[in-house]
Amino acid sequence: MADLNDSSLRDMTATSASDRRLEQSLAVVIFFLVNNTCISSIIGLLGIFANTINITVFLHQGLGSSINISLFCISISDIFSILFIVFALNPFIDRLQVPIAFAELYYVTGGWPLGFSSRVTLCITAYITAERCLSIVFPLKIKTMITPRRSKLIICALTLINALTLIPEYTSVYLSWHFSDKKNETVLGVDFRSNRQQTQGINFMLHVAIVVISQGLVILFASILVIHLRRQSQWMMKSRSEISSRSVPCLRNQKSIKLVTVVAASLTIAYIPGTPVSLVTVFVPEFYISGQLSKIFIDTWGTIFLFHMINASSNILIYYNMNAKFRNTFREVFVNRLHGK
Repeated sequence: MADLNDSSLRDMTATSASDRRLEQSLAVVIFFLVNNTCISSIIGLLGIFANTINITVFLHQGLGSSINISLFCISISDIFSILFIVFALNPFIDRLQVPIAFAELYYVTGGWPLGFSSRVTLCITAYITAERCLSIVFPLKIKTMITPRRSKLIICALTLINALTLIPEYTSVYLSWHFSDKKNETVLGVDFRSNRQQTQGINFMLHVAIVVISQGLVILFASILVIHLRRQSQWMMKSRSEISSRSVPCLRNQKSIKLVTVVAASLTIAYIPGTPVSLVTVFVPEFYISGQLSKIFIDTWGTIFLFHMINASSNILIYYNMNAKFRNTFREVFVNRLHGK
């Protein structure tokens, strides 16, 4: 009788543990389903619309200043990032009855291009924070030091450098037909060349290096700007009665510094989770698109992409609330025309 009771107790305990694991797995599935469908799709559509507005406003203002050029390029880069993310997190693509491994295909056509566009955004942000720091040190020479032409050349150079880091990846990967256990048929997917083991580490190390260096520069320059803003605010509180019309350029510079600082802080927070995950890929070979941990790899990056997309979609709120010129142009281009003024 005692043995029967012990056996029943063990069965109940095992059943209870199995139910808990099932509930936890279901919760994880629901989380990723909601994240990868509803939330990402809504934010993505809003982000594309918002960045299109940003581009229209900056073009209407003219690309005659370095900060306008930089923010204009960030908006373009953000649109590409959002498009790649929306494509990656579309749950209906895998349901198409076609012999294609879309997760593997996306890795080549969307995954690394997304990393490229995200790094470009980060590098441009590092550039504009550095440019604002130079405006503090050389307030009278900054317009001759950082001209619109030089800004365009610098941004093109940053874009080219990031593009070159994709070469090791695309020299070791190619599309081919292979059998899929999941679809139980031959599908078009990704295969790797013999040099894959060497290039896999290089690819993610280059990615991590650029991200860490750029983030470090953004944090450094943004900290300098914050310190400057605090000192400037204290000076203005003491000398409020002496501020004249000569201080208007100084006030405008302060506002642009605040704008750049908030943009830099928002981007840094959004990009932090991706760095350690990239390092895991370097040191854990199975945490990869074709490894044993591919499901965790895809779901983890899907969540990180959501952070990127929120940042890329929310910049318009920062511009509108912190930049009077942007706000006035927005009203002129959209609101007034909508009301027929």
